[in-house]
Amino acid sequence: MRILLADDHDLVREALSLLFQQYFDGCEVIEAGSLEPALEKIDPENPFDLILLDLRMPGMNGLDGLKLTLEKVGEGVPVVLLSGAYNGEDVRHAIENGAYGFIPKTLRGEALANAIRLVLAGEKYLPSSILSNFVDGFGNKNEYSSNRHAGQFGREGDFARLTPREREVLALLSEGRPNKDIARHLDLREITVKYHLKNVYRKLHVSNRAQAVKIALEDMARSGTL
Repeated sequence: MRILLADDHDLVREALSLLFQQYFDGCEVIEAGSLEPALEKIDPENPFDLILLDLRMPGMNGLDGLKLTLEKVGEGVPVVLLSGAYNGEDVRHAIENGAYGFIPKTLRGEALANAIRLVLAGEKYLPSSILSNFVDGFGNKNEYSSNRHAGQFGREGDFARLTPREREVLALLSEGRPNKDIARHLDLREITVKYHLKNVYRKLHVSNRAQAVKIALEDMARSGTL
Protein backbone atom coordinates (compact mmCIF):
# COMPACT_ATOMS: atom_id res chain seq x y z
CA MET A 1 0.00 0.00 0.00
CA ARG A 2 1.31 3.47 -0.92
CA ILE A 3 0.27 6.55 1.05
CA LEU A 4 1.07 10.16 0.24
CA LEU A 5 1.31 12.12 3.50
CA ALA A 6 1.54 15.90 3.22
CA ASP A 7 2.01 17.95 6.39
CA ASP A 8 4.26 20.90 7.18
CA HIS A 9 5.29 19.57 10.60
CA ASP A 10 8.22 17.14 10.51
CA LEU A 11 7.27 15.49 13.80
CA VAL A 12 3.70 14.88 12.64
CA ARG A 13 4.88 13.25 9.42
CA GLU A 14 7.40 11.13 11.31
CA ALA A 15 4.84 9.98 13.88
CA LEU A 16 2.17 9.18 11.31
CA SER A 17 4.64 7.36 9.06
CA LEU A 18 5.70 5.14 11.96
CA LEU A 19 2.07 4.51 12.87
CA PHE A 20 1.13 3.49 9.33
CA GLN A 21 4.11 1.14 9.10
CA GLN A 22 3.12 -0.36 12.45
CA TYR A 23 -0.49 -1.04 11.53
CA PHE A 24 -0.20 -1.76 7.80
CA ASP A 25 2.32 -4.37 6.69
CA GLY A 26 4.39 -3.35 3.70
CA CYS A 27 3.08 0.22 3.79
CA GLU A 28 5.15 2.77 1.87
CA VAL A 29 4.71 6.37 3.01
CA ILE A 30 5.79 9.16 0.67
CA GLU A 31 6.12 12.48 2.51
CA ALA A 32 5.74 16.12 1.49
CA GLY A 33 5.99 19.28 3.57
CA SER A 34 3.54 21.41 1.60
CA LEU A 35 1.04 21.16 -1.21
CA GLU A 36 3.34 21.95 -4.13
CA PRO A 37 5.77 19.03 -3.62
CA ALA A 38 2.81 16.79 -2.80
CA LEU A 39 1.25 17.54 -6.18
CA GLU A 40 4.59 16.88 -7.87
CA LYS A 41 4.67 13.38 -6.37
CA ILE A 42 1.25 12.44 -7.77
CA ASP A 43 1.57 10.29 -10.89
CA PRO A 44 -1.65 8.88 -12.41
CA GLU A 45 0.46 6.08 -13.93
CA ASN A 46 1.57 5.00 -10.44
CA PRO A 47 -1.36 5.97 -8.22
CA PHE A 48 -1.35 6.13 -4.46
CA ASP A 49 -3.84 4.06 -2.46
CA LEU A 50 -4.53 7.00 -0.16
CA ILE A 51 -3.63 10.69 0.04
CA LEU A 52 -3.61 12.58 3.35
CA LEU A 53 -3.43 16.39 3.34
CA ASP A 54 -3.01 18.73 6.30
CA LEU A 55 -5.77 21.31 5.98
CA ARG A 56 -3.60 24.17 7.32
CA MET A 57 -0.27 23.50 5.57
CA PRO A 58 1.28 25.97 3.09
CA GLY A 59 -0.34 25.95 -0.32
CA MET A 60 -3.74 24.67 0.75
CA ASN A 61 -5.42 28.11 0.69
CA GLY A 62 -8.51 26.80 2.38
CA LEU A 63 -9.91 24.05 0.20
CA ASP A 64 -8.23 25.16 -3.03
CA GLY A 65 -5.46 22.66 -2.37
CA LEU A 66 -7.98 19.86 -2.00
CA LYS A 67 -9.56 20.75 -5.33
CA LEU A 68 -6.16 20.84 -7.08
CA THR A 69 -5.28 17.45 -5.63
CA LEU A 70 -8.57 15.88 -6.69
CA GLU A 71 -8.14 17.26 -10.21
CA LYS A 72 -4.71 15.66 -10.48
CA VAL A 73 -5.50 12.23 -9.02
CA GLY A 74 -8.82 11.77 -10.82
CA GLU A 75 -11.31 9.18 -9.59
CA GLY A 76 -10.54 6.14 -7.49
CA VAL A 77 -7.96 7.55 -5.04
CA PRO A 78 -9.42 8.68 -1.69
CA VAL A 79 -8.16 12.05 -0.48
CA VAL A 80 -8.52 12.67 3.26
CA LEU A 81 -7.90 15.87 5.20
CA LEU A 82 -6.02 16.01 8.50
CA SER A 83 -6.26 18.82 11.02
CA GLY A 84 -5.37 19.52 14.62
CA ALA A 85 -8.18 22.05 14.94
CA TYR A 86 -11.44 22.02 13.05
CA ASN A 87 -15.10 22.94 13.18
CA GLY A 88 -18.29 21.69 11.62
CA GLU A 89 -18.07 24.07 8.68
CA ASP A 90 -14.53 22.90 7.85
CA VAL A 91 -15.74 19.32 7.70
CA ARG A 92 -18.91 20.13 5.79
CA HIS A 93 -17.09 22.11 3.12
CA ALA A 94 -14.39 19.45 2.81
CA ILE A 95 -16.92 16.70 2.12
CA GLU A 96 -18.92 18.93 -0.23
CA ASN A 97 -15.73 19.55 -2.22
CA GLY A 98 -14.84 15.89 -2.62
CA ALA A 99 -12.79 14.88 0.43
CA TYR A 100 -13.23 11.24 1.36
CA GLY A 101 -12.87 11.93 5.03
CA PHE A 102 -11.74 14.33 7.73
CA ILE A 103 -9.45 12.87 10.41
CA PRO A 104 -8.48 14.81 13.56
CA LYS A 105 -4.80 14.56 14.50
CA THR A 106 -5.99 14.06 18.07
CA LEU A 107 -7.13 10.51 17.30
CA ARG A 108 -5.01 7.93 19.08
CA GLY A 109 -2.96 5.51 17.03
CA GLU A 110 -5.38 2.60 16.95
CA ALA A 111 -8.42 4.79 16.28
CA LEU A 112 -6.59 6.62 13.51
CA ALA A 113 -5.56 3.33 11.92
CA ASN A 114 -9.17 2.17 12.08
CA ALA A 115 -10.28 5.39 10.38
CA ILE A 116 -7.80 4.71 7.58
CA ARG A 117 -9.07 1.14 7.24
CA LEU A 118 -12.63 2.39 6.87
CA VAL A 119 -11.63 4.84 4.16
CA LEU A 120 -9.74 2.11 2.32
CA ALA A 121 -12.85 -0.07 2.62
CA GLY A 122 -14.80 2.55 0.71
CA GLU A 123 -16.56 4.53 3.42
CA LYS A 124 -16.20 8.22 4.22
CA TYR A 125 -14.93 9.01 7.70
CA LEU A 126 -15.98 11.91 9.91
CA PRO A 127 -15.12 12.76 13.54
CA SER A 128 -17.79 11.48 15.91
CA SER A 129 -18.18 14.97 17.39
CA ILE A 130 -19.15 16.24 13.95
CA LEU A 131 -21.12 13.26 12.65
CA SER A 132 -24.11 13.97 14.87
CA ASN A 133 -24.56 17.33 13.17
CA PHE A 134 -24.94 15.85 9.70
CA VAL A 135 -28.58 15.54 8.69
CA ASP A 136 -30.33 14.19 5.64
CA GLY A 137 -30.43 17.66 4.10
CA PHE A 138 -26.69 17.39 3.54
CA GLY A 139 -26.05 13.68 3.52
CA ASN A 140 -27.61 10.66 5.18
CA LYS A 141 -25.78 9.85 8.38
CA ASN A 142 -25.62 6.20 7.36
CA GLU A 143 -23.25 7.15 4.54
CA TYR A 144 -20.55 8.11 7.04
CA SER A 145 -18.53 6.37 9.74
CA SER A 146 -17.05 7.66 12.94
CA ASN A 147 -15.07 6.31 15.85
CA ARG A 148 -18.28 5.89 17.85
CA HIS A 149 -20.93 3.67 16.32
CA ALA A 150 -18.88 0.57 15.58
CA GLY A 151 -21.23 -1.68 17.53
CA GLN A 152 -24.57 -0.55 16.18
CA PHE A 153 -24.72 -3.31 13.58
CA GLY A 154 -24.37 -7.02 14.20
CA ARG A 155 -23.98 -8.75 17.56
CA GLU A 156 -21.04 -10.41 19.25
CA GLY A 157 -22.53 -13.89 18.78
CA ASP A 158 -22.94 -13.38 15.05
CA PHE A 159 -19.24 -14.06 14.46
CA ALA A 160 -19.73 -17.66 15.56
CA ARG A 161 -21.93 -18.15 12.50
CA LEU A 162 -19.12 -17.31 10.08
CA THR A 163 -17.26 -20.14 8.39
CA PRO A 164 -13.43 -20.21 8.57
CA ARG A 165 -13.24 -18.98 4.97
CA GLU A 166 -15.70 -16.15 5.66
CA ARG A 167 -13.56 -15.12 8.62
CA GLU A 168 -10.49 -15.06 6.39
CA VAL A 169 -12.27 -12.89 3.85
CA LEU A 170 -13.52 -10.52 6.56
CA ALA A 171 -10.05 -10.25 8.11
CA LEU A 172 -8.54 -9.24 4.77
CA LEU A 173 -11.43 -6.86 4.15
CA SER A 174 -10.61 -5.20 7.48
CA GLU A 175 -7.11 -4.48 6.18
CA GLY A 176 -8.68 -2.35 3.47
CA ARG A 177 -7.99 -4.82 0.66
CA PRO A 178 -10.18 -4.73 -2.46
CA ASN A 179 -11.95 -7.88 -3.65
CA LYS A 180 -9.36 -8.54 -6.35
CA ASP A 181 -6.54 -8.49 -3.79
CA ILE A 182 -8.48 -10.75 -1.41
CA ALA A 183 -9.09 -13.21 -4.23
CA ARG A 184 -5.40 -13.25 -5.16
CA HIS A 185 -4.32 -13.69 -1.54
CA LEU A 186 -6.68 -16.62 -0.93
CA ASP A 187 -6.25 -18.11 -4.41
CA LEU A 188 -9.95 -17.68 -5.16
CA ARG A 189 -11.94 -16.24 -8.03
CA GLU A 190 -13.21 -12.72 -7.43
CA ILE A 191 -16.81 -13.87 -7.86
CA THR A 192 -16.22 -16.38 -5.05
CA VAL A 193 -15.00 -13.60 -2.77
CA LYS A 194 -18.18 -11.64 -3.55
CA TYR A 195 -20.24 -14.72 -2.65
CA HIS A 196 -18.46 -15.04 0.71
CA LEU A 197 -18.95 -11.34 1.41
CA LYS A 198 -22.65 -11.63 0.66
CA ASN A 199 -22.89 -14.37 3.29
CA VAL A 200 -20.85 -12.31 5.76
CA TYR A 201 -23.21 -9.34 5.36
CA ARG A 202 -26.24 -11.56 5.86
CA LYS A 203 -24.87 -13.25 8.98
CA LEU A 204 -23.69 -9.99 10.54
CA HIS A 205 -26.94 -8.19 9.67
CA VAL A 206 -25.20 -5.45 7.67
CA SER A 207 -25.70 -4.12 4.16
CA ASN A 208 -22.22 -3.13 2.98
CA ARG A 209 -18.49 -3.75 3.40
CA ALA A 210 -17.88 -0.65 5.52
CA GLN A 211 -20.39 -1.79 8.15
CA ALA A 212 -18.82 -5.26 8.13
CA VAL A 213 -15.36 -3.78 8.66
CA LYS A 214 -16.60 -1.70 11.59
CA ILE A 215 -17.98 -4.81 13.27
CA ALA A 216 -14.80 -6.75 12.59
CA LEU A 217 -12.61 -4.02 14.08
CA GLU A 218 -14.87 -3.76 17.12
CA ASP A 219 -14.69 -7.53 17.59
CA MET A 220 -10.89 -7.52 17.31
CA ALA A 221 -10.65 -4.71 19.84
CA ARG A 222 -12.98 -6.57 22.19
CA SER A 223 -10.99 -9.80 21.90
CA GLY A 224 -7.61 -8.07 22.14
CA THR A 225 -6.43 -9.14 18.68
CA LEU A 226 -6.30 -5.63 17.23
